[in-house]
Amino acid sequence: MKTSIVCMLTLVGTALLAHAELSEVEAKYLRRFADYTGGMGIGFVPEHTYDYEFRQAVLKSKDEVVQKAFILQKLPFLISSILADLKKNQKMIEKAQYRELSPEDRAALIQSFEECMQLFEKLDANKNKKFYREYRDAFDAIQTQKR
Repeated sequence: MKTSIVCMLTLVGTALLAHAELSEVEAKYLRRFADYTGGMGIGFVPEHTYDYEFRQAVLKSKDEVVQKAFILQKLPFLISSILADLKKNQKMIEKAQYRELSPEDRAALIQSFEECMQLFEKLDANKNKKFYREYRDAFDAIQTQKR
């Protein structure tokens, strides 16, 4: 299973723009996605342990293409969750506890959305413009509702 995931990421990664090193933004998102430990039962639940080991291998890898493919695979979920938070106008403060977004929270989410979209478009080399348009349209619809 782990081997097939690595092969898939390598194949996906061959379509990415090749750069010598990760940019600062790419490195930030790689750490965010790959270095997460949370309360996943690492060491107790085999699937969580394998997932953690795989993410650590990606994080420590010297292959920037694999790292960029990993980031590219995780970005759509993050973008969708940003859009959901903006639409609900709520921020999770603890498990199952939310509060209304402050103007600062909203501005931070909008900035994160823009940063993620720029990174998504860059890593994907603008190959899936339909998806970008869908995310941008959803964002515009949310912005229009809030006015």
